[in-house]
Amino acid sequence: MAGPSPDRERERLAKTLRDGLPPLLIITGVSDFFRQEAFDDAVASIPAGIDLRSMDGDTETDGRELNDLCGGTLFGSGSVLVIRRGEAWLKAHGEGLLGIIASIAKGSSLVLEVKKLDKRTKVAKQLVKVGELFEFRELYTAPYDRNRSPLDAEMVGWLVKRSRAIKCPLQPEAAFMVMSLVGTKPAELVEEIERIKSQFKDRDTGRALSPEDLRGSLTCSFQSNPFEFADALLAFDRKSATRALSTMYSRGTTGRDGKQMDQYALFPFITNWLYRSLSQVYEGRCLADAGVSLRDVPGRVGVRQFVDRFVGQLKNNPASRLQRGLQLLHACQRELRTSGEDPEWLLQRFLHRYFAEAVA
Repeated sequence: MAGPSPDRERERLAKTLRDGLPPLLIITGVSDFFRQEAFDDAVASIPAGIDLRSMDGDTETDGRELNDLCGGTLFGSGSVLVIRRGEAWLKAHGEGLLGIIASIAKGSSLVLEVKKLDKRTKVAKQLVKVGELFEFRELYTAPYDRNRSPLDAEMVGWLVKRSRAIKCPLQPEAAFMVMSLVGTKPAELVEEIERIKSQFKDRDTGRALSPEDLRGSLTCSFQSNPFEFADALLAFDRKSATRALSTMYSRGTTGRDGKQMDQYALFPFITNWLYRSLSQVYEGRCLADAGVSLRDVPGRVGVRQFVDRFVGQLKNNPASRLQRGLQLLHACQRELRTSGEDPEWLLQRFLHRYFAEAVA
């Protein structure tokens, strides 16, 4: 079972810290970025007047630093021992730590940061039992349900939320574009938003930036993805669709896992997402033409987010155009299997046929 989101875990940590540092605070998890943020939160909460000793866990010690936790300082204000990268330290002094846990003085605390805590060991089991544990996993870069929009990915939602906190709000589509182009490392994404913010100093900070606002502003600009390609097609924008297709084949794109895709995987990735997009709008268009209210259509076809955009696509695309698009897409996929033609050339021909025939 997946653990809570890093943001939720950080909120739980903040609630704990409002009541003061517990005697034993353990920060763990595979995400270096979120673990670092949590560690910084814990250190920032240490009140003035407390004796603070900070150590790197890779430094060999005799373990006497544990004694600092068992007695008050000269003025009785307590002491805090902070250990970064504590795997080696815990392995060396875990038994000693168990021996003094019950004797930690009031106002004193141990803050231990470890990337991995083997909860099967005797030491770890006891520490988890008596201490406060906070575990930070990585964000999911794709929805658990692969039939849902990439915009539903946990990382996209986190990036939208973080962009608001940085006062450089992004639309979900823009957040997805940043993630697709820059990568899926939270530190790099935050750095990129800070850089974007510096380029839009004079804009209305209450308006979220769109993908079009970011054109030419991203570090890795002029890349694209199947989402943008399908969106351009449904907007009946031949120029944008052609540019998106050309960019994906010339500069590559990232898959659902955030990694750069191989060229051979581009065709199925593009056509699968395009088929899903076209068929969903076509289903909605047929319902609308049959008399179903536009207000009810999104729910009938399973659209729960970005409803306004979906309704706009319904209004802009007659059923005949969408049906032709699906037929041409099937033909394009069949031609790849039977003709051995270059995939990019087949998709270029699909675009030519789609826009030419849709106008007829």
